[in-house]
Amino acid sequence: MDRIPLAPEAGPFLDSLRSIGYSLDSAVADVIDNSISAGASQIDIFADWGNGSPRLAIKDDGKGMSPGELADAMRLGGLSSKATRSKTDLGRFGLGLKTASFSQCKNLSVISRNHPATEWYGLRWNLSLVEKENIWAVEVLPEDHCKQILEEIDYLFEAGTAVVWDDLDRVMDSTSVNAQTFFERRIVEVKEHLGLTFHRFVSGDEVKRVKMSVNDNAVSPMDPFGVRPPQEAPASTLLSDEQLRVSNHRIRVRSYLLPHPSKLSHNHLNSISKNGDYHSGQGLYVYRAGRLILHGGWQRLIKTSEANKLARVQVDFDNDSDELWSLDVKKSRVELPATLRDQLKRVVRNVCQKSNSTFTKRARMPSLDLHPIWERVYDRDRSQIRYRIDRNHSLVKGLLGKSARTPGEAALLSLIEESLPVELIKNDLSSDDIKVGHSDDEAELQEMVASLLNAGIDEEIIANSIASDSNFGFSYEAIKKLIGRVESGEHE
Repeated sequence: MDRIPLAPEAGPFLDSLRSIGYSLDSAVADVIDNSISAGASQIDIFADWGNGSPRLAIKDDGKGMSPGELADAMRLGGLSSKATRSKTDLGRFGLGLKTASFSQCKNLSVISRNHPATEWYGLRWNLSLVEKENIWAVEVLPEDHCKQILEEIDYLFEAGTAVVWDDLDRVMDSTSVNAQTFFERRIVEVKEHLGLTFHRFVSGDEVKRVKMSVNDNAVSPMDPFGVRPPQEAPASTLLSDEQLRVSNHRIRVRSYLLPHPSKLSHNHLNSISKNGDYHSGQGLYVYRAGRLILHGGWQRLIKTSEANKLARVQVDFDNDSDELWSLDVKKSRVELPATLRDQLKRVVRNVCQKSNSTFTKRARMPSLDLHPIWERVYDRDRSQIRYRIDRNHSLVKGLLGKSARTPGEAALLSLIEESLPVELIKNDLSSDDIKVGHSDDEAELQEMVASLLNAGIDEEIIANSIASDSNFGFSYEAIKKLIGRVESGEHE
């Protein structure tokens, strides 16, 4: 049978390749996988606004690459997903470096050397040039150009690799009023994402320890199972630790019961869950060779609920069992193997029952936040939970007065409490494809802060109230800076 070659057109193919669906933080994490696979002990992120032409670089002190190895690394699909890999190799499809980078930028430069005595060698994918000339070719960077780039990104290692992104057209938001602030906030999110995704590497928990930093600020590891509590703070309870068999592979499963949030400090809560939110953090944490792939949610094994929020299950699999999990290119999604689901149900139900019993033993259960506007109250006689506005909250007293409220004000507060759409919230929380969230529009927050200041509320009360409420997701320091901008008139 006759055959004709049908090579893809460079422009349309690249446009599709760039739209796989990476976020900035997942793209950076995918590149870091390569650094860890290369044996790096130090990985640094360089991010610079550059007067409106931002640049981002991932630098490592790994084993580096020869010119031939670098060419293979820059080739699309350079290594088959079926190729045998070492147990510490976090790669999968031979596409991560390219797809992750292309999803964020139009210029990908990689500079490397495997020994201090050899010359630096660099290659660049210039997507504008590829699209214009319709050829699959990379540019070779002269060594003096490589050295110049390394100097610009503060590369200090004698050997290793630097992945440099320029023309970050997919990172910026053209609708943002303050593009630099938007960019800097994205970088903060990257740092937080790395602290969770690679927390076992940063802490050296069962894997080789790797130091990470973002613009010289060390990445702090999160502790999603609460196994490294501060001094005198309660630790989680390890309920089970077992090996489950799927085909010829063994999957290690550990279940944890977290301490009740009322027993933990604000900082400790934030080290266990993003923004201290136990509720959204409950569920399965799936790791591939120590690297977090999936976190939170029960994958339809059981419903997410307030009573289950102390329950977390750690699932570990090796990279030689990838075919069982339907791992995607971004390494951000997996499908639980059918035979594992049945075994996991038992583990999940047990830890969730323990979480549920912890709550039913409490007559009054404080909210996750340290200074909540909403109080969570358990009526033992009716086995019913009610949410009430704390009349003694600083903001409530500041706006409505410290003296007895008028009948109208009291009635309004009661109406808000009784009108809480409990059934709608329950339906939304039980959905696997809908996230219950809150506005993260900084402009809206600025307007709210300005209104509270104009109403005469003390700025310390405002800062403490917002920073301690997990719905907003802002630290105390970030709120203080925002208040400063509002008071100086920068928001107008």
